[in-house]
Amino acid sequence: MGVTALAKPAGKWCRHFGKATGCAIYGERPDDCRVFNCLWLLTDALGPEWKPTVAGFVLHSEAGGTRLIVECDPARPHDWRREPYQASLRRWADAPGMEVLVFAGARGVRLGVEDQAVRRTSPATAASTGAARSIRRTPA
Repeated sequence: MGVTALAKPAGKWCRHFGKATGCAIYGERPDDCRVFNCLWLLTDALGPEWKPTVAGFVLHSEAGGTRLIVECDPARPHDWRREPYQASLRRWADAPGMEVLVFAGARGVRLGVEDQAVRRTSPATAASTGAARSIRRTPA
């Protein structure tokens, strides 16, 4: 996730984050960070193997919970393909009305019967084009 107040682009580690220490500015973190909802923290159904430091990615939702976003650690962009993750993500993508997007930086994939490559566009591009969301399909 990008954080405008910190000039942190999506898919990059925050300069205030330490893998062993967590957020160095947690008490003073900007609103973008305060409203972020890591699903592992919010969902009892996700066991310890889904903890972001173990899984290699963070889960969050958009669009009223109908879009699941998988934000991969740039150093571990393929960890979502390991089990139990891939099978679960694909099962969730198959649910009616659900969309699952996996991102490593700006590049991503929309999971489905046939996966589709997608790219994250900048918020400025989305606003200037009137896009409802900042994701576009990558041409084949």
